[in-house]
Amino acid sequence: MSVEIVERLFDAVHRNDVQSYVKCFAEDAEYKIANFPPVYGRKDIEAFGARITPMFERVLHDVKHTWQMGNTCVSEMDVVYHRKDGKVVRVPCLDFIRIENGLVKSLHAYLDATPAFA
Repeated sequence: MSVEIVERLFDAVHRNDVQSYVKCFAEDAEYKIANFPPVYGRKDIEAFGARITPMFERVLHDVKHTWQMGNTCVSEMDVVYHRKDGKVVRVPCLDFIRIENGLVKSLHAYLDATPAFA
């Protein structure tokens, strides 16, 4: 079940669908991406996504492996940023996603996204 939620998360990102993405999270979820300050709760996660999404044509996750241990999924991947200037930037990433009651309770993505914004 937890792996299915992770797949829904990534699918929503691939479709630039912030609304579907946010619905995967608990109301009080913790969200920490790269060097950005953490945000808490659906409203702030949605605001974060609304700021980032317009910067790119699309963002894809090229998942190499996903492991589930209890209520936590770990995904090793490359995040592929398709910038509006036509440049494609691929960066390695490791996500730790904790699930509670069928929703994402916390998501920590470890990556250096600097090249995507340079």
